[in-house]
Amino acid sequence: MSGKFRGVQAIIRQTAPHATYVHCKSHQLNLALVHSSSQACVRTIMGTVQDIAFAFDYSAKRLQYFKNELLGDQNAKDQMESRTKLRTLCETRWSSRADALHTFKASFSVIVSSLEALKNDGDDKAGGRLAAILRFEFIIGLVVTEHILSGTVALSNHLQSVDCDLMEAATECRTVISMLRNERADDDVWNELFDQAVGVAAEYGIQPCVPRQTGRQQQRANYQIPDPRQYWKVSLFLVFLDHLITELETRLLDSEGRFKAETLFPRNLQQLTDDIVNAVFDAFEVDLSDKASYLTEVRRWRTRWVAIPLKDRPRGLCEILDRTSRDLYPNIRNIFSVLLSMPTSTASAERSFSSMRRIKTYLRTTMTTERLSALAVLHTHRDTQVDIDTVIDDFAAAKSRKLQFV
Repeated sequence: MSGKFRGVQAIIRQTAPHATYVHCKSHQLNLALVHSSSQACVRTIMGTVQDIAFAFDYSAKRLQYFKNELLGDQNAKDQMESRTKLRTLCETRWSSRADALHTFKASFSVIVSSLEALKNDGDDKAGGRLAAILRFEFIIGLVVTEHILSGTVALSNHLQSVDCDLMEAATECRTVISMLRNERADDDVWNELFDQAVGVAAEYGIQPCVPRQTGRQQQRANYQIPDPRQYWKVSLFLVFLDHLITELETRLLDSEGRFKAETLFPRNLQQLTDDIVNAVFDAFEVDLSDKASYLTEVRRWRTRWVAIPLKDRPRGLCEILDRTSRDLYPNIRNIFSVLLSMPTSTASAERSFSSMRRIKTYLRTTMTTERLSALAVLHTHRDTQVDIDTVIDDFAAAKSRKLQFV
């Protein structure tokens, strides 16, 4: 899709050189989370969570132990939100990491008791898995990672919504990044997370500690900080936040010239400078008439919205386009139309691809393309009301039949 020479975007640009390739923002967010989780401590936590989730998910015996222990723990049952098993990680499913960590954290006591029961029942690997999670390094990593990743779930769901435009997506991305920066600078956030981890560890007699420090270490963090609170803040919390913020800025906030047209929004006109006005014209030159008329429109556009209170100005791109006259502001309307045609994500297309597994089953392998297309349309627009009587009449009238439909 994104190949520079033979990809779909390269073929499209041969016909439309000024077309802008926009990577799916939902995929970009998922890649940012995956790459941020490559930190040694976080990677170890993810691997342990995945191993235990697979162990319970693919074994009926272990899953039954888990369900029995869950029935006796009402607190964990409430936090699991009607779930009866752990969630596994997936490299391609959006928000799977945050969801898996939340489920693991909510059922931590159930997992411990289940592994203890399995160990006593002769499960060879239960003891090793139990020892892996009953360490302060794992508990503090689980609490911190789950908290940070949970802040991106709402953004992921928003990027997959049907009515989300590119500019609104960029605004929400900046909001999440600002939230993460504020948490990084707020000591109360870290102290609350550390105290939470200490509380969980205390239930199993685990004391806060730091890994063994050596003169030289390349496989993990080796900060010479004896205090556990400060050590884990520097080696885990700050490092993970910095990595995630950098990934989000690099992948989600593209500095493409066309995105600077956001400053033409009525709510953002205070950010519109002469340099940005010229940069927007250069990016949309092929879609505009001439620079003189464009500059005149921008001046009138500014004057129009200055007298209107900020709360009364349109917010979304669709609303702004509806209130932009084609006769008075043809160039500015063209800019907004181009922005609106640039997709935020491919979530809708991904859902269509996924539906093929439900439509083209082994019982339908011999159907024609026409029938497959019709079934796909019915599945996509399943919310549309269909008059059954009309369908029967059309079917009966298609050919002369001996059987009479009543």
